[in-house]
Amino acid sequence: MNSLGSSTKNFDARLVIGPIQVGGLLSAALFGCLSCQSYVYFARFTNDHLILKITVSAVILIQLVHFVCIISTLWTMTVSTYGDPSQLRVLPLAADLAIPLSAFTAFIVQSFYAFRLWKLTRNVFLPILCEIISVIAQISTLIILPNAFSMADLTTFENNRVLPIALSLIARAVCDVITTAGMVWSLKRNRGFDIGDMTTTTTMIDRLIYWTVETGLATSLMAVIVAVLFLVLEQNFVWFGVWLMWPNVVGNSLLASLNRRLLLRETRGASVQSCGGGGGGLNAITFRAGSIFNHKQTY
Repeated sequence: MNSLGSSTKNFDARLVIGPIQVGGLLSAALFGCLSCQSYVYFARFTNDHLILKITVSAVILIQLVHFVCIISTLWTMTVSTYGDPSQLRVLPLAADLAIPLSAFTAFIVQSFYAFRLWKLTRNVFLPILCEIISVIAQISTLIILPNAFSMADLTTFENNRVLPIALSLIARAVCDVITTAGMVWSLKRNRGFDIGDMTTTTTMIDRLIYWTVETGLATSLMAVIVAVLFLVLEQNFVWFGVWLMWPNVVGNSLLASLNRRLLLRETRGASVQSCGGGGGGLNAITFRAGSIFNHKQTY
């Protein structure tokens, strides 16, 4: 699949430069969004658990290096190799380095979501299943690294590594779908508990469900899109351009899920005032939902 021809004469550099340039520029924009969300997080959630802060910091630092790799890749493809497109038959070193960086970002975020699923459901089966699938995806990515750094031809490398690449992408998508479905199911179950102000509680649970589906679909759909493009489309590298954006989508989904606690805090404050300062029912449903309104607990 994706055969670009065996000779330099038949090689069309546009099929490599175009997707990577568009995907790289969009990834840079997403990294800007990630930076803004990171500032909001560290400014407003100073009481979060140290482990959570380390997790967020690791994602940001990895994506910073990923951003540098993308800029270097774009420079190589559009400036350094200008006039000699045959050099693009092998990906630049910076693009090869972006592969493990993307994998580590996805693994960290999916591990966080698996932990949150366990906190929410107190059931170990789904979190362990998600973590196993994420590990499979991680191993599949690491398997292709030696070949990526030593590749002599981009098309040959892609054709020889179809199985591990596809397995990695599909496993990531499956992990995200299972995690999202598990959290939505648990929240729907909590929605039926008769505690406190049911109007406020139901509204908050509905909002949590909506946000969970929204962030979960963003990451899983990106993984599915990349996998489909990789397996279906031929004669181009559109999948690789979309894949460059994917880790920043994953990182933004993590920060969005954390920063949205600001809105929940406002809703909680309004509920406490309307109840005359009680808030007992809300605290109960908050605990059942993983204590997401309390900064001092692990989200």
